[in-house]
Amino acid sequence: MAGILLLRRQQRNRNLFIERQLVDQNDVLRFDDKTLINRYRLPRAMILQLADKLRPDLERPTRRHGALPVILQLTNALRFFAKGDFQTEIADMSKTSQPSMSKNLTEVATAIGRLAAHYIRFPGGQELNAIKEAFYRHSNMPGVIGLVDGSLFPIKAPSVDEVAYVCRKGYHAVNIQAIGDHNMIIRHLIAKWPGSAHDAFIFNTSDINTYLEETNASGWLLGDSGYPLKPYLMTPVGQELTPADMRYNQAHKKCRARQERLFGVWKSRWRCHDTSGGYLQYTPEKVILFIKATAVLHNICRMANIPDPDINLEQPDEPEEGLEMNQNGLNTRQQLIRDFFARP
Repeated sequence: MAGILLLRRQQRNRNLFIERQLVDQNDVLRFDDKTLINRYRLPRAMILQLADKLRPDLERPTRRHGALPVILQLTNALRFFAKGDFQTEIADMSKTSQPSMSKNLTEVATAIGRLAAHYIRFPGGQELNAIKEAFYRHSNMPGVIGLVDGSLFPIKAPSVDEVAYVCRKGYHAVNIQAIGDHNMIIRHLIAKWPGSAHDAFIFNTSDINTYLEETNASGWLLGDSGYPLKPYLMTPVGQELTPADMRYNQAHKKCRARQERLFGVWKSRWRCHDTSGGYLQYTPEKVILFIKATAVLHNICRMANIPDPDINLEQPDEPEEGLEMNQNGLNTRQQLIRDFFARP
């Protein structure tokens, strides 16, 4: 038994020595925080903290077969997400092979995605009340528990179900749905539908729709006219007949501007998703893996108050009209307008 323990200790020490050698050769952490944020979007302390969280999933028991240190795996992936560089370029910079880079990128994205349960949570209780109060201070719109919207993430034409991924803008994409709060933190995410999927369909088939319907939500999400009007999902008034309708729509639009900025910050910080860089040359399944990982990373940055990058807001499209006009939702919206927007 003592001999086995000694061998294990020797192997562990050898692994640490090899890892130190590899990290020394590719030590991105030697840069100052400003440079690290520019290149990897996170400062040194946060890179180390994230590496510790991912270590159980990424650390290998041996350095055989070219296994990379966790820090190197993570910073390679962060560089890819942040810059949208080709894998070969990042592999060259970190002195790793392209196949190893590809494998590690998938593994890191998967590991970060597993943190979603901790970083992407729909609020409740006092946290929900705080969100409603913040939205009311921001726009005079009461009862808002979140902002829901869809966004198209471009992809290459897939080999399977190619037509389904053609979005209304004419290119291939994945249509994701996110719910954001007043701080532009993602509170709920659905990333699985092809670009042709209608926003209303995505919401109606979602778990959050079922949750809000069954729990008699004490507030409402705000969505554009592509969403169904429900007691817990308020959409704009299509035809403004009164000054109260106009004031309601103005407050509604002011709130939803935060969601448009959320998507802009997300895609500008993690430019692998930004249309200015073309589109990701991967299958829809792998792109969805990257979307989930960068959603977690977006929240990590927002929670840490890392300054937002300069963004180019996408020109909002005219939303496809919602397919459902729920009478209870209509009654709720009319009551809301009467109670809060009838007077200037």
